[in-house]
Amino acid sequence: MEQRHKEYIEYYQSRLKKYEKNPLYINSYQSEKALYDAIANAANIEEFGNTVESQNLAVKNAIALVKDQETARKKHYEEIQEDIRLHAPQRILDLLDSVETDLELINMISDVESEVSIEITVDLFTQEIYNDLMMLEEIEVYQSAEVPDEWKKEINQQRPQEMIEDGIKEWNEFIVPNARNWDPNWQYNTSLIWEERHRRIMPFRDEILKKRITQFKTYRGI
Repeated sequence: MEQRHKEYIEYYQSRLKKYEKNPLYINSYQSEKALYDAIANAANIEEFGNTVESQNLAVKNAIALVKDQETARKKHYEEIQEDIRLHAPQRILDLLDSVETDLELINMISDVESEVSIEITVDLFTQEIYNDLMMLEEIEVYQSAEVPDEWKKEINQQRPQEMIEDGIKEWNEFIVPNARNWDPNWQYNTSLIWEERHRRIMPFRDEILKKRITQFKTYRGI
């Protein structure tokens, strides 16, 4: 056996050991084992190359790694209830078995990630209420402040009303057009606030959030 052949065997053996007994990389281990067996059983490197090509082992190896990675990512997103980010691994796993070349694999993953990145961007507009929490509290302070009668109109009414008018203007002139650059039919959906991926960034009682949602709708003219 040529020295170069021996070195190839050692190389593929080290790759195989990287995934051995790792429950996250079951498919990768089997794929790496196929490559190792091919080089270990080949009479020479040329025969190994022919086996890899005829059995499409290199592409199968790439697919196996993607399958393991996306399966782990899918499980993670399911556990933390990231329902929108979950779309990417779900779609990639659904399409993997139809891939036959490395170029198809690369293009498919790129297309899916691009599609889902838009969905994620649109979904993140739900968190505008989180960005507005300090303003909502400030408006509430003005509206409920105990001040001398001579300043009540200015402090309790005029100032918070000006803030609300500015909020509505910004919403209609900036935030909505920006969101509709990604989704022409976008409308703010307050029910999404209660979904885990958004709710967990506002860790206060439900009754407080309900009040903030009502204030937010007024502040933004929704």
